[in-house]
Order: sequence, then structure tokens, then C-alpha cells
Amino acid sequence: MDYSKFVDAVLEKNEAAITEQVNVITPVLIKFLMVRLDATVHDAQDCAQNTLLIAIEKIREDKISNPDAVINYLFTTAKHEYFKQLSKDREVNYEDLPEHHSDKADQLNRLLDNEKMNILKRCMESLKADYKKYIEYWFQNPDYETSVVADHFNISVNNAWTKKHRVINVLKECFEKKIKL
Repeated sequence: MDYSKFVDAVLEKNEAAITEQVNVITPVLIKFLMVRLDATVHDAQDCAQNTLLIAIEKIREDKISNPDAVINYLFTTAKHEYFKQLSKDREVNYEDLPEHHSDKADQLNRLLDNEKMNILKRCMESLKADYKKYIEYWFQNPDYETSVVADHFNISVNNAWTKKHRVINVLKECFEKKIKL
């Protein structure tokens, strides 16, 4: 095909000739995108249209004047337009964020976490009744300040803090012993 007719039509602002040339070039670009890049018909049509609009603008700005360079420019631009289209399709919509922002742990991690929780439960069961009741309250209310817990158990803040750390140390020692088994 002689692409000089396309360049001449654009430079002369001959709308009828531009339309005629666009009707010839568009199917060539669509076929190129579908065969070479496996584009869908719809995507290929959109990209071909955008490519021709860009090419017409570049020719009018006198950035493309050599008719032999037009075909290379059209194919390259069509390819880049298609890649931009693919990129837009993959963009994340940040307005609809998922509830979980990370991937779920794999099976092995879940098994290990379950095993650790079972060990912790066994360690808690081995605690004295008052320690068990005390640490369960902390686990159920992790955001509570020490003063709130102290009021609940009718002890001083200092005693509440000390008791919490004693229980945690007992659980830690128990856990470490059982995890080594």
C-alpha cells in the first residue's frame, strides 16, 4: 500500500481522502494486533482508532513526513497502544480495596500456627486457676490499659502489670519446653 496518499491527505486536510485512507489502514492495524499480539477484536479496534488519531496529529505537526516511515510508526504505535490498554485493564481500583490486604498464609504456615495455638492452649490449661482467669481476661481485651484490668481484678496497677508479665513468662517457658518436644 502507498502510505504517501495518507500523508498527503492529512497535510492537505482533505477529509474525504483521510476517511478513505483510514478505512483502508484500520483493518490492517486490527489484523496486525489480533494476529501478532492476540488482541481481542474490540481492543484491536480501539487501539487502531487511537493509533490513527495519534498519527494524524503527528503528521499535522510535521513530525512524520516520510511516507515510508508512516507504516513503521503506525505498527509501533498500535503495539504500544495495545500494551497501554492491557496495563489499564490490570490496574487496581483503590476505591474497592479488599478486606484483607495480604495473601493468606500457605498450608504449612497455617498448620504451624494451629500447632502453636494448641501448645499455647495446653500451657494455659496447666496454669493455676487465678492466673488462667487473669490472662484469659487480657487475651479477650488486648487493648485495655493496665489500670482498667487492675480495677476489674481489684488490684493495684503495679500488681496488675507484674502479674501479667509473670503469667506471660510462665506461658513462654511452658511453650518453649513443649515446642522442643
